[in-house]
Amino acid sequence: MRPLIGVFAHAPRTTDLWAGETCPETYLIALENAGADPILLPAYDNDEALRRYVQLCDGFVLPGGIDINPLTYGEDPHPKLQTNKLEFDECELHLIRIILESKKPVLGICRGSQILNVAFGGTLYQDIEAMHEGAQQHNQEEVTPGATCHRIKIEDGSILAELYGTEMRVNSFHHQAVKDLGAGLKATAHAYDGIVEGFQAEDYPFVVGVQWHPEQETNADKHAVLPIFRRLVEECK
Repeated sequence: MRPLIGVFAHAPRTTDLWAGETCPETYLIALENAGADPILLPAYDNDEALRRYVQLCDGFVLPGGIDINPLTYGEDPHPKLQTNKLEFDECELHLIRIILESKKPVLGICRGSQILNVAFGGTLYQDIEAMHEGAQQHNQEEVTPGATCHRIKIEDGSILAELYGTEMRVNSFHHQAVKDLGAGLKATAHAYDGIVEGFQAEDYPFVVGVQWHPEQETNADKHAVLPIFRRLVEECK
């Protein structure tokens, strides 16, 4: 039977009454191609409901999206902070803690990796350019979706090195990033300006965060089987 993998929905970027919780199809295509059946999970901060999500699914993807409210890691907002929704962050953190209790596999992508880090007690750069000296361009614009724009170096012996080797080129669509890693997380990839691009948890079977968007490779090839998603699916079996 194909694993069922829950994808937590994006928070709406508006307060409009009819705002929808969505997910780009690239995540779903990537999971389907890797041999899983994806299911979209709405933000619903009810402990019983979230525990049913975790019981139902074999693994999880935390996707990209809006900024994370700094109150979740004990800071006040920087002037460069962008759209955020504290109630959504708190719901996602609640879900992550239940996932970690279950030891089920979880992959965080872009914002998803950042909220994973917060769940482990870490902090974020609220704006890389303003807060990280010598930062390169991380929020690429005017390029083909999924096109690569900078290099990362990957730690030998890590899960990411098993999948991609010790250097690769990645796309980049973020202005926030991991600052201080949470307890129990190990950085396994960095951009050449020092920004964390990937990490894994040391005491869990499979908890991985990546700062780039591997799912966007399906824009170039709808049938591509992508290494990080294939590995997630394998871990769910």
